[in-house]
Amino acid sequence: MNAMAKFKIPGSFIVERVDLTTGEVAYGKHWGWLDDPSVVQIYLHKMQAGRPLLEVEERWALALSEEIRSGDLPDLPPEDLGDPHELSAVWIYLSLAWLRQSGLSDQQLFDAIEELYADFEYPEEMEGFVKYMPPPPGGKGGFAGMAERLESFLRYSEDLYRRR
Repeated sequence: MNAMAKFKIPGSFIVERVDLTTGEVAYGKHWGWLDDPSVVQIYLHKMQAGRPLLEVEERWALALSEEIRSGDLPDLPPEDLGDPHELSAVWIYLSLAWLRQSGLSDQQLFDAIEELYADFEYPEEMEGFVKYMPPPPGGKGGFAGMAERLESFLRYSEDLYRRR
């Protein structure tokens, strides 16, 4: 696993929220957000939904249990199949959505978000829910304000990714 991901995000959680592009799946696998069974689940879902797949993606979708266990699956297409900011943006959303529903205390949640903020190289869209950043002008401070901004970001992102 690469240094960015501190946890895996299940394929079932992802397919309920986003139809990932080829580059986004590769990015998620490269940075450790996805394990092999989740990649298989994502591509199987795409296949069942009638989405066109590359040959390598089809191979993942149809992988046998033994192939998954042994890691005997082909390399994914390179993650450079997209704009780097857009590739990371979907993973910012998915990682924050996963953390939000994980049942962490406010302190644990915002500690984890602070780590992600650094891992994602300080994206502007996360500033409103990072503890050491000031609230936006007129915004509420503290955990309550950060939680409101996080919920707003997640609602906006969910709507954005469902419509694409």
